[in-house]
Amino acid sequence: MSDHAQWIGPLVTQFTKLANPENPDREVLAHLRRGLCGPAAYTLSRVGWLFRGVPQDRVDRALDSAILAAGLFAWVKGNCRQCDNINFGRAFGMGLSEDDKKQREKRFSALLDTDSAELPFVLRQAITLIDGQSLDWKTLIVHLMNWDHPDRWVQKEWARGFWGYQAAVDDEPAETTTSNG
Repeated sequence: MSDHAQWIGPLVTQFTKLANPENPDREVLAHLRRGLCGPAAYTLSRVGWLFRGVPQDRVDRALDSAILAAGLFAWVKGNCRQCDNINFGRAFGMGLSEDDKKQREKRFSALLDTDSAELPFVLRQAITLIDGQSLDWKTLIVHLMNWDHPDRWVQKEWARGFWGYQAAVDDEPAETTTSNG
C-alpha cells in the first residue's frame, strides 16, 4: 500500500473532515451519496476537487475506487471511523454473535462473488450493516482497485476477516520420550 500512501491517506483525511459532526459538509456528502447510483462523471462534475490527488491510469481504476469509497463513506455519514487493519470483511462480521454471523453469511458470500460492475450496488447495501463499526478506508480503496485480480486475494482477505481466520497453533508442544536402555 506504500505506493498509494501519497494520495490515499490525504483523501481519507478529507473524508473525515467532510463528515465532522461539529460542521459536516452536507452538500458535498449528498453529492457523494448520489454518485453511488450513477457514473463517476456525476461525482467529478460536482466535487471533482476532492479527487485531484488521485493518479491517472489507463482504466481509471484508482479514480473509480476512490469515488466508490467516498460515496460509501458519505452513505454512512462518517459513522464508520477510520481504523487501520480493519478490512471490510472483518467489519462486516465484527460484534456479531455466532447466530447473527450465520444469518449474515449468505449475504457476505454473495458480496465476495460479486463482479466489479455490480460491486457499488452490493457494497451500498452492505455498508449499512456495518454502520457504526470501524473500517480501514485506506485499505478499502486499495482493495477496490484490486477487486478483479485473478488471484482474488482481496476476497480471500475479506473472508479471513469475516470468519476470523487464525493460523493453526499447537496448544501443547509435542512430548519427546527418551528410552533408557
